[in-house]
Amino acid sequence: MTTALIIGVILFVLSLYLHLTMLRGAKRISPPEGDPHHLRLIGGSVLVLISHLLIAGIFAGGFGLAESLGLGGFEKEPTDGWMDYYYFALITVSTVGLGDIYPTGHLRAITGIAAITGFLMISCTAQYVYKTMSQQED
Repeated sequence: MTTALIIGVILFVLSLYLHLTMLRGAKRISPPEGDPHHLRLIGGSVLVLISHLLIAGIFAGGFGLAESLGLGGFEKEPTDGWMDYYYFALITVSTVGLGDIYPTGHLRAITGIAAITGFLMISCTAQYVYKTMSQQED
């Protein structure tokens, strides 16, 4: 369990650093206090989307690593390997959690950290989007 928590915390820190860096980039492209044109707003939004997709990739790699270390597995064995890890990470980080694939063993701890990370990232993104969009209304 300790190994799973260490892996989860490392994934969290990497994800947080990446997301905050990407949000800074989005703010440079389309600053909330500026007068963003549609293309700049789309550019900032695409950068944020890429951040979320990369974070899912980070957690997918973490799930694969943890499974290879024997920390757990998935009830539905991944048939497409990397793509199933990525799909599971994406629905977990986005907090959708469809339940068609679910973790077993200590992978459940990493999954919980992935969900908390996703919630935090979505909250940061929502704040950026809100500030950017509310400035356009003024």
